[in-house]
Amino acid sequence: DRLTSSRATAFVLLFVLLVEQGACVQPECDFQELYTIYWPVVSSLKFRVTGQLNSPHILREDCDALKNVTRQVETFLEGCSADKHEELKKHIRGLQLARDSLCGSELEEDLNLWQDCFDARVFAECKKNVEERLNKLELDGAMDATGDHICRNRSLSFQCALQAGAGCPETAERARKAVENYINALMDTSKCPRPTEYACEDDLFHGCYWEVLAPGWQLPMFPSGADTLAEGCKVAKSVPTCTRNVQIERCPEEKKKFLYTLKDGFRSIPDSLCNEQLPTGVEVWKKCLNQKALENCRSKIPEPNPNFDSQADMHADFCRVRGETVKCELAAGSNCPASARAAEEALYDLRAIELDLLECPRPKIDGYGGSGFIATPSTLVTRSAKTDGYGGSGFSPTPSDSCHAVGPLRRAAPPEADSAPGFELEPRSRKQPAILKVPV
Repeated sequence: DRLTSSRATAFVLLFVLLVEQGACVQPECDFQELYTIYWPVVSSLKFRVTGQLNSPHILREDCDALKNVTRQVETFLEGCSADKHEELKKHIRGLQLARDSLCGSELEEDLNLWQDCFDARVFAECKKNVEERLNKLELDGAMDATGDHICRNRSLSFQCALQAGAGCPETAERARKAVENYINALMDTSKCPRPTEYACEDDLFHGCYWEVLAPGWQLPMFPSGADTLAEGCKVAKSVPTCTRNVQIERCPEEKKKFLYTLKDGFRSIPDSLCNEQLPTGVEVWKKCLNQKALENCRSKIPEPNPNFDSQADMHADFCRVRGETVKCELAAGSNCPASARAAEEALYDLRAIELDLLECPRPKIDGYGGSGFIATPSTLVTRSAKTDGYGGSGFSPTPSDSCHAVGPLRRAAPPEADSAPGFELEPRSRKQPAILKVPV
């Protein structure tokens, strides 16, 4: 009886312990719900980055508003967990820093120093340069994929305030920090990247190359019609123009290395897509591609493993599936006649640049039967692709580089951007979209 009683007691205690542990597991915080708490407050602050018009009354109102909304946010966080949401944690920390800065006991005096040393001429010239450069990028087509002209202009124009105060003495450092923290919180609220996040324009660089895959090639079959193929040729030829004003020199070295490798691996694409024999080759390819063999080959590729713990492992497995799929597509056309070769080469090049953009290594290409495309060493050098790995400089993805999106991300316009604090929309022509202006 004692043994039975002890077992029963142990079972009850274990059950209670498990229930208590389960009760301690908090649900993940809802980003949108939290956002609705602090967005109206931060977007309504009257603080001015130039230091002007920041009266004691305005500063006190802004401080009280930030204290109140920060308390609301912290209360909200008591019922959920933000541990796994890095972007959410960044926003919360940004809000807290803005509160601490704008509630500083000596902020009024600091801003008087900032106002005196603030160079309005530098501010105006910087904003003008931002606007002109973004217009160039727009005309080059570099902004088409991201769709974030307003966010980019707004964020970089605010950054100009920090440039205008670069010559201020150390005694104005707290004011400079207050300006920076305010800008970051406001950009977070607007769902726009912070100014420093725009230093490396790898998203624009990626976007220019993704546009080549955008027409919808319906691979491995290709679309019918010379006009559709001609459009792909046109887009491929436009990439150098699209990227010519994109800044990647300030990107981290590893990322910069990848972007140059991407550029190198793209060299053969215009020749493939603009080949005069491509329309004829596509029609032959569509008839000779062994669909049954293709489906059979695809069915033998192991499904992606959903149970990997790390992003790097998940990415590597994703790349494995994509690489094996490319092999299946090329193998299914290995017995096509020589007249289909232009299509086979275009398929290889498009799939290769797609893998490059996904930061996946290109699969080993030993050659295909019949008169299909044979990846000889000399051909692979021309194509910047190696049979034993990635093209060009042999880039291989590392865990830190394996989290890029699998396609160009179009950033949503900031909420109520036209009514954002301190801005007014200036009408533009269709080729020059509205530019947000920062008041001096």
